[in-house]
Amino acid sequence: MLRKKLLRDIRQSAMQFIALILLCMLGVFLFAGIDSFALITRRTNDAFFEQNRLAHFFLTLPHADRDALARVRGIDGVADAQARFSIEMDADLPGDPTLIVTAFDGDMRINTPYILEGEALDPADRRGCLLQEAFAAARGLGVGSSIVIEHQGRRYPLTVRGVVNSPEYISLSDGMQVDAMQYGYMLVNARAFSAIPLTEIAVLLESGADEQAVRLLIEQALPTAFIVDRRTHKSTAVVENNAQMFRDLSVLFPLAAYAVAALIVMTTLSRMVDKERLQIGTLRALGCSDARIRRHYLCYAIVPSSIGSLLGIFLGFYALPAGFWDVLFGQNEYPFLIHPPISVQSWAIAALNVLVSAAICLHTFNKSARECTAALLRPKPPRAGERILLERIVPLWKRMSFNAKMITRNLLRSKARTFMSLAGLLCCNALLIASMGLQDSVKLTLNGHYGGTLAYDIRAQLGSGAGDADAYERHLAAGRAECAMETSVSLTAGNVRRTTLLTVLGDDQQIIRLGSDYAHVPLDHSGAVLTRKLADTLGAAPGDVITCRLPGSDETFDMPVVQIVHNNLNQGMYLTRSAWEALRKGAFVPTTLYLQSPAPATLEKLSVMDEVTDVEHIASQREEAFLYLNSVSTVFSILTFIALALAFVICYNMGLINFAERTREYATLKVLGYHQREIRRLILSENLLITVLAIAVSVMPGAAFTDMILSLVESESMRYASTVAPASVVCASAVTFGFSVFIQLLLTRKVRGIDMVEALKSVE
Repeated sequence: MLRKKLLRDIRQSAMQFIALILLCMLGVFLFAGIDSFALITRRTNDAFFEQNRLAHFFLTLPHADRDALARVRGIDGVADAQARFSIEMDADLPGDPTLIVTAFDGDMRINTPYILEGEALDPADRRGCLLQEAFAAARGLGVGSSIVIEHQGRRYPLTVRGVVNSPEYISLSDGMQVDAMQYGYMLVNARAFSAIPLTEIAVLLESGADEQAVRLLIEQALPTAFIVDRRTHKSTAVVENNAQMFRDLSVLFPLAAYAVAALIVMTTLSRMVDKERLQIGTLRALGCSDARIRRHYLCYAIVPSSIGSLLGIFLGFYALPAGFWDVLFGQNEYPFLIHPPISVQSWAIAALNVLVSAAICLHTFNKSARECTAALLRPKPPRAGERILLERIVPLWKRMSFNAKMITRNLLRSKARTFMSLAGLLCCNALLIASMGLQDSVKLTLNGHYGGTLAYDIRAQLGSGAGDADAYERHLAAGRAECAMETSVSLTAGNVRRTTLLTVLGDDQQIIRLGSDYAHVPLDHSGAVLTRKLADTLGAAPGDVITCRLPGSDETFDMPVVQIVHNNLNQGMYLTRSAWEALRKGAFVPTTLYLQSPAPATLEKLSVMDEVTDVEHIASQREEAFLYLNSVSTVFSILTFIALALAFVICYNMGLINFAERTREYATLKVLGYHQREIRRLILSENLLITVLAIAVSVMPGAAFTDMILSLVESESMRYASTVAPASVVCASAVTFGFSVFIQLLLTRKVRGIDMVEALKSVE
């Protein structure tokens, strides 16, 4: 009998049960989906890195000879070490693409490539190579194809023995989307390039070794070695940051959406069970025990919450990665993907969903069950009327119309209902504002960097044979020409150590704007200038002293931090030319040339200069950066979709419940002579007042939520400029307002179908 009653109630209140299922599903769906991205990325990274023996440290030194290898291999905790070199070379193919050529001394024991086609490279093979899968596919190359690479005037004809993915180059991106037609990597044997010295050592640690302790021992054994670990290696840092970003994102936004959904579920279940007072009394009068009735009404919570939670888990964990993985991680090269089982955290969120729903339902039932059977068999008497505060302000109250007085009384007397409606709309609009603000922030960051921080149009990379900086600046026809020297530097502040980019700029440089509002800021000549994000990572502030070490040097030197500047995308350390020359660490040799508004003749001249290795246009860099950050924008688009779905379901559900609770009042108005149109206008006015108030209050929480999410997804190499555009606030508010109006228009049509006899039953 009770099962039939449950099915009948579900059929009669189908929309409310569907709303419960959707609310429970959306809360769990977002958490499970983002959690699945984090788990797949983390597990795949760990498996790929372990199976293919990714190095823990990459050492750069003048000569990676046998003595250096022996010193490294003799350190406790080092499992293996292998010498090699890694140099960018030009390929003799249309468009002159660039390849990172990594040459191994012997078997590829460390950073072992994953063979997709062909076979592994024999250590004695001097004419073979292994080619990156993406580059090979873009160029139409495969096993057996011939390719010629050039370096310092020498040509090296090679044959492709295999197409591979390398754990070392799982991502070639560093703030840019890499064009596979123009950039890739190749793995070869060092014997094929006997004229090029080995200058790197890849170090693999034993399982459980203390990385920090081993690093200190390596520095003692090889003072001139420049050490890069997985955290600062360009490729591995990108994929590790991706995994951490999704892990952090799975905490804040999904839990906020889950909390909003739980809030509305609580209200819905409370009111659904409260409406069943007469049924509870009838069942009790027929002899059903309280325990049996309690179990029956718990099904009102357990059935929809269980269905919604299970749908949310499976759709989020399996459907979301399947639909968005290529968009989010298309720039990364994974030879395989590991799909771990659903995490304990996701199951815990689903179980919490069901438990919270059951607890709410149980609390509401127990409150009704405390009444005697006779009281339950009668309709619940309406609350006694009471004067609200506004009525005591007589001059104002007298000037209000009858409808305005009725709306004000309803809102202030039904505080719980008003608060829940207000809270639901407020949270939804805040989530919408935050999700749109996140996309605004990505656009502002990129536009601000390429249109504000970087004031040049052309960036030319200078290789060996670069001339005097002053000569370039004087003789090249351009609006402004400036030279810079870029190199790596290892910084230590307290117990924190990072390898970053050191950029030496001219004393009077104008072309890099490092102010907080993209304005030009003169650099201090007396010490180190750090970007804001790097300073936060190191825990350094003006007045602190940091320890620096340059590649190829066994000496460290201390520098005071004299200035903090702003650069959202390129974190690092800056020095003026005077500050660099005062260190006596070598001459100022330009590696980069910045040109503002160059003449066509200058561009032609750059194309024939031997020392110019690459020419980059700022417009192209901007487009590539937007493509690279497409993954982050896609995540934010998913958040926007969830916020929209929540807004629609919550508006509909709360409107349905509020209408059901006010049925008696609307029937009374009909008896008093109100027309259908007047009652509808009254309903719309009351709900629109709540909607407008919720929208007005939600703007600040939405902006604050945007800041919180951005602080979670930032990596050490990037800092987002947080903003919420006025257009986004207006758009989000218009969507919420539109949902509310649309749903209220649907619900007000129910006024015509009110059962007057049923609605006006009294306790007499």
